[in-house]
Amino acid sequence: MSAVKFSHVSKNYGDGIKAVNDLTLPIEDGEFMVLVGPSGCGKSTALRMIAGLEEITEGDLLIGEERVNDIAPGARDVAMVFQNYALYPHMSVRENMGFALEMAKVAKREIAERVDRAADVLGLREYLDRRPKALSGGQRQRVAMGRAIVREPKVFLMDEPLSNLDAKLRVQMRAEIIRLQRELGTTTVYVTHDQVEAMTMGDRVAVMRKGILQQVASPSDLYDHPANLFVAGFIGSPAMNFITATLDRDGDNVVAVVGTHRLGLSSKLLSAYPAYTSHLGGPVILGVRPEHLEPGAALSARVEIAEVLGAENHVHFTLAVPPVRSDLLEGVALVDDDGAGARDTTAIVARLPGTVRVRAGEQIGLDVRTELCHLFDAATGVPLR
Repeated sequence: MSAVKFSHVSKNYGDGIKAVNDLTLPIEDGEFMVLVGPSGCGKSTALRMIAGLEEITEGDLLIGEERVNDIAPGARDVAMVFQNYALYPHMSVRENMGFALEMAKVAKREIAERVDRAADVLGLREYLDRRPKALSGGQRQRVAMGRAIVREPKVFLMDEPLSNLDAKLRVQMRAEIIRLQRELGTTTVYVTHDQVEAMTMGDRVAVMRKGILQQVASPSDLYDHPANLFVAGFIGSPAMNFITATLDRDGDNVVAVVGTHRLGLSSKLLSAYPAYTSHLGGPVILGVRPEHLEPGAALSARVEIAEVLGAENHVHFTLAVPPVRSDLLEGVALVDDDGAGARDTTAIVARLPGTVRVRAGEQIGLDVRTELCHLFDAATGVPLR
């Protein structure tokens, strides 16, 4: 068995700084688990604790059925792929891929067989006698992957392995890594700050913030049922829009009062968030995905920027309502470091069809598909469930 389990694991660097705080996370045998979050959230520290490169301050870490807190890195039977590839420049591709096996005193014939097998899987056969400097970034990344594969470890650990590649190559390598992991069936823990990578690669995704696990779920569950405002804003591109509102009755209906607008809420939305009844007359946060905004008349917004992408346009607006408290969204890209709370307008983004033409400075109307929206507590950022 090569399952990995964090049980109440913490990493304390002193002075009250906890890079990882009480992390409990079971990773199943053969699973592709992605750790994602903003810089400094503790995801790389968690990965390095599995590798044995960081000591565990509290809690237990298990690989298979074995507690590995005090086991040396070389004895854990894990293989790590680093962001900078860490290839030996004076060695050929073949030598780089077989070096760890040579150090482990594996027979030369077996080393050659494993290297050849990995080279075939990764399409590196013709590059085996080249040095790293003669390879492209994508080829070097495949060599780093090959070096891990030949060890046939219990667990693959990958620390932002695609961050040095250009956008097109990242997409290609994402598909390569997914295919490879499914073919080998090896438990994989993958760290990234890129939520698109997380959503497209992981069987499950663990979202971290300030050393604390916020939510772990399948990509679709994270997207459809975020555990809090931070997860909702971090997962999705463009990010979810957050609009401060007040819930009110309008006859038999419930409306969200957004500035001078009264937005009727669907019965489907309200049934999904039954705790809304205790917030009638009070503030809430309405979460709206960019794809759930469309031309209409429910809201009036001023166009700031229109990003023309061909099949669709990402249109940035300002809405005349106060923004959400910045501390609830710290670490989400849509919040400025200088504190969004000082302004009296809210920035929102709509994903509109490419056939919709708008200009900067134009005031247009938007409808909201409220049956697909989310309702959050304005004080805590948790859903009104």
